Amino acid sequence: MGDDTDLDLSFAIDSATVSLSPIGEYQVLDLEGPVVIVGDASYRVVPVGENSDLSEDVRELGVNEIRAALNELADNDDFQSIVDNCPTNTPLVYDDIDYLTRHLPTNSLQKCQELSESTLFDKELLLQVAYVERQNSLVGHSDNVLEYYLEQRAEIAEKLRSTDEIDSEVERSFFSYLLLASALIEELTTETVLNELFREEARLDSITEHVRSMGHAKRLEKLCDIQILTGGDHGLLVEVKERRNNLVHDAQKRAGLDELESHREVAQILEQTDRCASVLLTISGKNIESVIAKRGCDPYIEHAQSEAVADTITTWEQESPERLSRLHDCERAALEEIRWNTEESDPGNNITEGFMFDGFDDEELYELLMEFVGDASNAFFDRIDADANESNLDRFDFALMVLLCAGHSYEDIARWLDTDEKYVQRKENVIAWRASKFEKRLVEEIPRPEGPKWPSDTESDDQDGC
Repeated sequence: MGDDTDLDLSFAIDSATVSLSPIGEYQVLDLEGPVVIVGDASYRVVPVGENSDLSEDVRELGVNEIRAALNELADNDDFQSIVDNCPTNTPLVYDDIDYLTRHLPTNSLQKCQELSESTLFDKELLLQVAYVERQNSLVGHSDNVLEYYLEQRAEIAEKLRSTDEIDSEVERSFFSYLLLASALIEELTTETVLNELFREEARLDSITEHVRSMGHAKRLEKLCDIQILTGGDHGLLVEVKERRNNLVHDAQKRAGLDELESHREVAQILEQTDRCASVLLTISGKNIESVIAKRGCDPYIEHAQSEAVADTITTWEQESPERLSRLHDCERAALEEIRWNTEESDPGNNITEGFMFDGFDDEELYELLMEFVGDASNAFFDRIDADANESNLDRFDFALMVLLCAGHSYEDIARWLDTDEKYVQRKENVIAWRASKFEKRLVEEIPRPEGPKWPSDTESDDQDGC
């Protein structure tokens, strides 16, 4: 056991760069009466004035009553069926209502109209709220599991570092970790199969249920067939499922961690399992920000950094105006032009534009500048996340586009995005014509395939593993 005392675990998933937050929300505010705000739209629920046809009891309803009535919709079967048929995102170039009324099946829109007649709420408001609930229900599947997974990963890692033996606490913690890892992988696999096999316009509730009714092994096989998942990663993901099944169905193996006696062996399984979950997080589009930040094309990086710096200045104007004024007053600083090398992990020590460092020795101002750049770096990742959400492409396709526009090789892009080189080639065929003005403005020019591309013997051997 002596070689395990300085156990150094290296995990593939960085909790700081994974997209976890819900995309949509709505608010009920008192603006001379209850108003529901969803995105850029606002709906006055109770008309103001004496000419309203509503009863006096209804006209006296306040914010709390309206909020409660909206919450009660969760128990309405018709409303839930509307939620289930909503898409998970709408392109930025469309108004939500315009897109949603064209997307939903006729019977769902009819239910929305009928529900509007039996409640206080306008049919467009009901549809907007259903869209928000659909976004958050998607978050509830894989994203909540991911949060629990990261907590359990931290717990088992700490137990391995702090104990000398594989005792019952380590065994229980490891078992919980493996169950959560397996659940996370299955949820991400389902989402990715749905994204890849069905375009957004076909992703209705019945199709979702069809994908969920597939066995996990079949879903992994589908991802391998279309080559978004490599043969090697497919094999490792199958091993995770088999290990989980063995521990669930064999109490003796569960108690003894399948005869694993070394902290190092347990750590290796933890790292391998985490790597498998990381692959699914990437190809499902939930872990793309750091790759784009380090490898994205110059026009996009300039856009995202510029927006991030502007957002940071706005935030500091509101929260730290005196400290921001100190930076503005410094003749060496041009805050709006601050840029940094995104390929390095520490932006503060890699500022490339916006500040003259020659002969600079004011430590207090330097620390203030580093704090500003640190906030701007965080805003930079937020901007990438927001652009990926607003894109007409799905999040993984958005990442592929930004990397293809940087001129990287198919092989490098496939390695960075945990996918197959052939899949990158296939996406290059369609991204250019699927991209909207929004994406073209961000990257300026999207490459199109030129010349034939035949597989090498090595690529053929890799595909045999599926």
